[in-house]
Amino acid sequence: MSLIVVGLWPCLAPSQKTQNSAPSEKNELTLSIILEKEHYSSGEKLFTRTKFTNVSRTTLCFPQPSQEEIAAWLGVLRTTVTPPISGQEEEQFLEVFDGGGTWPRDKLLHEIKERWVWLRPTESYVTTSLGVRTTLSSPGQWRINVSYRPPEGSFHPAEYRKYLGSAAESVGCALPQAEIAADPVSFSVSQ
Repeated sequence: MSLIVVGLWPCLAPSQKTQNSAPSEKNELTLSIILEKEHYSSGEKLFTRTKFTNVSRTTLCFPQPSQEEIAAWLGVLRTTVTPPISGQEEEQFLEVFDGGGTWPRDKLLHEIKERWVWLRPTESYVTTSLGVRTTLSSPGQWRINVSYRPPEGSFHPAEYRKYLGSAAESVGCALPQAEIAADPVSFSVSQ
């Protein structure tokens, strides 16, 4: 598979999100933010993990989402941080990789079975720890937000989602449909 880096993407682009309120047919997953700790010192590195929980009545499957770049065919896990002084989310720029996804179908079926995250109802998956690209420079209460956008194709998103959904269904799972966001989490930074 060849990838082409096409530019930088501001992580604060507006998008529609489904907040983690009562589960609905469109809200098959919930997200939770797991901080390494609740109190940080100024200049310290912030590490976080994200917990995905299946709140639907069906087995869900999806590729491990990209966290440090935007690779739409994997799904995107986006983290933003809001410092206490400005109250504005810090803008982060991530590399964008546009690719055609996994072809042919036999290869995709193998990837779904062997490499994708599978969650039966009520099961959870926790991502690896990720160092957030921010500088904890100001003391006070900070806030972190995380959102997840399910996989889609870079060039024909609706067709690629249909292709992924059909392949997932053929091996006994369903692809998540809705973009979701975790409830924001606050943490403190001291001098």
